[in-house]
Amino acid sequence: MSIQVPQEDGKVVTKPFSECSVDELERATRAKRAPPVSRVPIADQARLLFLEDSIVTRFSGVAQVRFSSRNKGGKTLVSLQDVPMTELVRLTEAIQDGISAEPTLADTETLASA
Repeated sequence: MSIQVPQEDGKVVTKPFSECSVDELERATRAKRAPPVSRVPIADQARLLFLEDSIVTRFSGVAQVRFSSRNKGGKTLVSLQDVPMTELVRLTEAIQDGISAEPTLADTETLASA
């Protein structure tokens, strides 16, 4: 029986079961249970920083709006939670400000080094 063993560098090596250590079997099992997290692309991260900053700034002292993002199927998804219905105009303004900000190459280089 062949086992797919994830390595520290991210590569996967196929080995016969009889040649696997206990540690390798545990890593293989963990990898099968929880697939690797797909990261948001650097270009999207720069845009998300501006968007999040705009929302946090606009809602400071008004409401604790939660902002999150993730990558699913190659698409960056954004989630907002706890936006009061009475503050939809403020939300619209915050989103517009965040979208209209222009990320620069320096912003993406900062993200890449983080």
